[in-house]
Amino acid sequence: MTLRQTLEQAIEDLKKEVAKMADFALYNLREGLNAFKTTNFELARQVMKADDEVDRFEEEIAKMALKIIWKEQPVASDLRLVTGILKLITDLERIGDHASDIAEMTLHLEDNRNQRVLPLTSKMAEIVEEMVLKSIQALVRVDESLAETIIQTDDSVDQLFQDVISYVTAELKKETIDPNEAIYVLMVAKYFERVGDHAVNIAEWIIFIAKGKHKNTMLF
Repeated sequence: MTLRQTLEQAIEDLKKEVAKMADFALYNLREGLNAFKTTNFELARQVMKADDEVDRFEEEIAKMALKIIWKEQPVASDLRLVTGILKLITDLERIGDHASDIAEMTLHLEDNRNQRVLPLTSKMAEIVEEMVLKSIQALVRVDESLAETIIQTDDSVDQLFQDVISYVTAELKKETIDPNEAIYVLMVAKYFERVGDHAVNIAEWIIFIAKGKHKNTMLF
């Protein structure tokens, strides 16, 4: 293999590991919400334990990226891609943390969740999962247009979060929701809102990979 082919293969392997990390983090996120919905303590503990694997992915991918920089000495767009990945895996790791956080909320519950509020939270989960999935697709293709779409989608997540706050507030006023339950529902919704923010961060790093620009500042 030529030096160029070796570099290209190393970068493809790096992308594949990032995709695996994202898949694992998203799986944990879904299972964390399932645990919360069903008050499944055992599943919640499994999700919390699985967060160690997300951390392991981050460490291994960082090592791979640094090895490429040291051994292959990439330049221009290749270097932007590798350094962008080094940045965005931090957001994937935080998504894994939020999956664990959501699961942990389950351990504070005693019965099934408020069925009037959960559909809004589930809708938030659906949107942010799609945002993260699209962010990985955008990374693989270095698709700036798709990354921009992800950033715009975050407004929908923010609006749903505000809807959850309004709904829970109304339930509290009517005394139709337990105050402790209200806190946990809001916290879970906030974690999903934060996952949306991390998906936006990933999208912004993809734009950096494509153009060398991050949040309207030229870095490369």
